[in-house]
Amino acid sequence: MNQQRFRRDGTPLYISVAEVLRQRILRGVWKPGQFLPTIEVLMEEFKVARVTVRDAVKILEAEGLLNPRRGRGTMVLPHQRPTRPLSVVTSLSQLVELYRGDVPDLVSLDDSETDLPEGVSFGRAAPKYHMLRRIHSRDGQRYCVITLYIAKHIFDRHEAALRSNLALPVLFDDPELHIEAARQSLIVTKCDMETAELLDLSVGEPMAEVRRVMCEQDGTIFYLADVIYRGDYIRLDMDLLA
Repeated sequence: MNQQRFRRDGTPLYISVAEVLRQRILRGVWKPGQFLPTIEVLMEEFKVARVTVRDAVKILEAEGLLNPRRGRGTMVLPHQRPTRPLSVVTSLSQLVELYRGDVPDLVSLDDSETDLPEGVSFGRAAPKYHMLRRIHSRDGQRYCVITLYIAKHIFDRHEAALRSNLALPVLFDDPELHIEAARQSLIVTKCDMETAELLDLSVGEPMAEVRRVMCEQDGTIFYLADVIYRGDYIRLDMDLLA
């Protein structure tokens, strides 16, 4: 049996096993009140040592998903999925309407003047940006960390509203702002230590990293957002053409 402790990407195996078990529980493969397969079955499936499975179960026990019972097995506990998953839409108007009227709780992490982050290949930079980094939560559940870069001349025009509201509806309703181009990208990744602490997650849980960039008529980037979402808050719906 394979006894290695780490995957090739350096992730401890018990975290990878916990991630798979967590997703099966959240998808309903194992429902509350049911028991997981035996440790021996899971050892054989994942080709790992007994201690690896036990450590994975301990993680999910701490999250309130599992309850190991001596002599009986490991029971799945009742749990709640997010009540309002966020759809990943494919048009700017849909994106704005998705957030219009939504008033999540905002926790500020940073608020300062800065430059654009490196590696932005779409559009050209404005002279200066104002950066807002904050956590969004709904119904007591933290669901994303967002870092906003807004061209300073536009931020100054809407400073009060941008500090207390979601940025997209505020900017979209500005009659002086003409959006020439907008782009959004999404990648699926895993939760690191910092994000785990900010969003009350475990290291290794699935995340979605989204970057949104919007440009004015002259190609200047007036809005850039780097957003890290909990994986269980993201739903991707697409119309498929025949």
